[in-house]
Amino acid sequence: MDYACYLRKIKASLAPSTGCTEPAAIALNAATAREHVRGEIVRVTARLDAYLFKNTMGVGIPGADERGVNLCVALGITAGDAKAGMNALHTVKPEQLAQAKALRALVTVEIAEEAKGLYIETVIETAEDSVRVITSDEHDNIARVEHAPFAPFTVEDGEEAAAAHEGSLGEFIEFARAVPLEELIFLRDALNMNRVVYYRAMEEGLAHHVLPNMLLQDGSLYAQAKKMAGTASYARMHGIPLPVMTATGSGNQGLTLFLTVDAAARCFTVSEERLLRALALACLANIYIKSFIGPLSSVCACGVASGLSASIGVVFLMGGGEKEMLQASRNILGSVSGMICDGAKEGCASKVALSAGLAVEAACLAMEGGGIHAQDGILDESFDRLIAHLGELVCVGMGGTNSTIVHIMKDEKMRRPNC
Repeated sequence: MDYACYLRKIKASLAPSTGCTEPAAIALNAATAREHVRGEIVRVTARLDAYLFKNTMGVGIPGADERGVNLCVALGITAGDAKAGMNALHTVKPEQLAQAKALRALVTVEIAEEAKGLYIETVIETAEDSVRVITSDEHDNIARVEHAPFAPFTVEDGEEAAAAHEGSLGEFIEFARAVPLEELIFLRDALNMNRVVYYRAMEEGLAHHVLPNMLLQDGSLYAQAKKMAGTASYARMHGIPLPVMTATGSGNQGLTLFLTVDAAARCFTVSEERLLRALALACLANIYIKSFIGPLSSVCACGVASGLSASIGVVFLMGGGEKEMLQASRNILGSVSGMICDGAKEGCASKVALSAGLAVEAACLAMEGGGIHAQDGILDESFDRLIAHLGELVCVGMGGTNSTIVHIMKDEKMRRPNC
């Protein structure tokens, strides 16, 4: 087995991000444009794909006391660190926030209706210059930086996207069991980063926004998984200025995946080695699933991707094999495959908590030989066809769902100032 290939995939799927990944990506893009433009700004135009626009409308922005896409773009220009990647907003000062609020009036935000995937475009105009920066495909992939006149931009895809489906659950399990332990130490650092966010959230008393007291006082694995993942998610969506280790471009997915498996490892008192191997397996499953549904979609990937993958990791911790992992996956998709993504905001923490709790419940049920039958609905006897069915549901069957979600959100939230 090519261990190096799978290690590269896992490492490429993980990246620290301060704040929600969508505002971070916008800030990075805008900061890069400001770094290259000459002169005093007279106009800023930002164009975003509909999914990214949706995920930035109502979420907290690190260092800011207000929200909105316009402010996010402006803050990227006044405070963004173009060299910090997805941590572009790691040091927002009060004077920079004040400058961003003043600049906000010059910012126009549009939805790039033609965009088929993740897309950010910022054009900054001055009296003497005009610069365009384009982010495409991945949150931190600055695909183009250019001065006017601007050349046409098209996304090249096809063969690379198809190759992303390579691998199987059996191969992922074999990798997790046999890869040298020293090759997985980087996952310890990733987990610790997300643990810090959870600890800070508990210190600030944020857990009660996600769970009732009866669950906060419950020491069961189910309750602990919900508390750890959900509370950390709430803190992140609220704008806490701490980095989160993302998974496949999403901080909430990173929190769901890492903290759910961590909660199970604590409950079962397993060794760090077994924990790291379970995380490696969960990361590979998450990468595989996201290759079918895309980086952003109309469904909540915390349930169908990172939650499902965490459930596979929990089964691994409990000594289960491919049969039990497949059943856990069916238990997940038979329950929450239709949970929509209606933008990033504190309410996402409830979906993260739901996904974390369901992940451990599905795993335990599978280990007991129970769960949803393979012939139910869109489910299947094989893992690859199960995930392919999910991809078809999301990308084909729900193709117009996101437009409806964005329409509803714009109709409601664009009535409010600074949205």
